[in-house]
Amino acid sequence: LPASTIKVRFNGETGPSYRSDMALDDVSLSRFAPPSPPPSPALPPLVPGEALAHTPQDIRDEINSATAEKRNAIVFIPPGARLAFSSNVACSGDMLLSVRSSGEGATLDGKKSSNMFDISGGCSLYLEALHFVDGIGDRGGAVLAKGAGDIAMKDVSFTGCEASEWGGGMAVWGSGDVSLERASFSECTAGTYGGGMYMRNSGDVSLEGASFSECT
Repeated sequence: LPASTIKVRFNGETGPSYRSDMALDDVSLSRFAPPSPPPSPALPPLVPGEALAHTPQDIRDEINSATAEKRNAIVFIPPGARLAFSSNVACSGDMLLSVRSSGEGATLDGKKSSNMFDISGGCSLYLEALHFVDGIGDRGGAVLAKGAGDIAMKDVSFTGCEASEWGGGMAVWGSGDVSLERASFSECTAGTYGGGMYMRNSGDVSLEGASFSECT
């Protein structure tokens, strides 16, 4: 029984005549311990050297460490996580920034106050299993790449992102090759060009299984 129990009542139905008797035997009461909640599902194994991120600052910290150690920055965000951005994560320099999740993916929420990534200075970007929502910026509502290296994305979605100028979901110019595999853009808007995405003066562009819905 829960510790708060102060009264116990037994209800029963008796029969006629001699069947009307009722007895309770061998009754014992004890405190009830509720079962422990099931353990959280184990995270998939991380790639060697991959940093676990629960906040945008965790991603910045990995970029700073990678810059100091002259290596690539590799980040894993747990599936089902939701990271809220009040300012973007910037990467500038000759490195690869890889940010991925797995399974159902992770959500990156700009909360209509910021875009999420600002990539420049030759930095290359790889994104996988991420959902960008409510990003906002002048150029590139979720992702801005200017003077960046190669940009590659897989199983990534952009929803409700907006730019006052170019590229409601993402804007890329003066950068390397751009590859999108199973990327979707929904209800993204831009004030001038590219409601979903905007590309200019960059390398080869490859779209495989990309979709655009209600982007203006």
